[in-house]
Amino acid sequence: MEANLCGQPATGEELHVCMGLNSCANQDVTGTATMAGTGQCATVQHVCHGEGACRGQGGCGYAGDDFEQFHPGEQACRYNGSCASPINESRVFSGGPMKGRSVWQQARRLFEARMYAAGKAFGPSPGQGVPDDRFPEYDRLTTPQAGASDKVTDLFRASADNPRAHEGVRFPDLRALARNSAGRHLPNALITFTIPQEASALLYFKPDGQPQSATCTVTSDDQGLATAVPLYAGHTGTGDQWVTVTATDPDTSVQCEFHVTVLAPQGQP
Repeated sequence: MEANLCGQPATGEELHVCMGLNSCANQDVTGTATMAGTGQCATVQHVCHGEGACRGQGGCGYAGDDFEQFHPGEQACRYNGSCASPINESRVFSGGPMKGRSVWQQARRLFEARMYAAGKAFGPSPGQGVPDDRFPEYDRLTTPQAGASDKVTDLFRASADNPRAHEGVRFPDLRALARNSAGRHLPNALITFTIPQEASALLYFKPDGQPQSATCTVTSDDQGLATAVPLYAGHTGTGDQWVTVTATDPDTSVQCEFHVTVLAPQGQP
């Protein structure tokens, strides 16, 4: 398998997060799998927690709650899978009941359970994850630029995208992950969460005992995680709403976004 093929979609077929997880013949990255479970590498690639574009794309389980970490490759819908894909051989769970154990092996156990339940035959996997010397490009550590080790060069969603809440109800906490030019998680970074003006009637930040606001600026913790102050749903609105996350260093312009949905009051359609 060529390293640059890993993460390429199989033509017209399902997407899965690593080798040995394809549910039918020919549904691997090279299109040559002889049967289910024998495929080479992933047919999808995404960066981190909440970045999966389709169901079934949850990856390694670095970030996320215990349930999400326990189910690599089994996310129910887009934007809620835990961490990255493909899964490297040495990648282990960071928390939950599987802490310290192989992510790929858990993904394979779940895959085999699905195959048994469906009455489908499957074959042996060609490996137990992507070899560690074949990291996806986004996961490679680059040579840091002089004076840039304390600068945020990448921001990722570290909590599920598209959270939903009824009017007047608090959303689940929004968290962003800051990384520097060497690919390391960056502590003490100033991160600003901003509600666009057009959504200011639909969403608002409100720390305990303080007035509501359209912005909040917080500092990332020692793991590079920045957690916004409580976000609440205002009036129900049509269309897509979002919150923009920005690294506030004047020399950088790094952003990511959370899509959010304000539901109608409970009891109303």
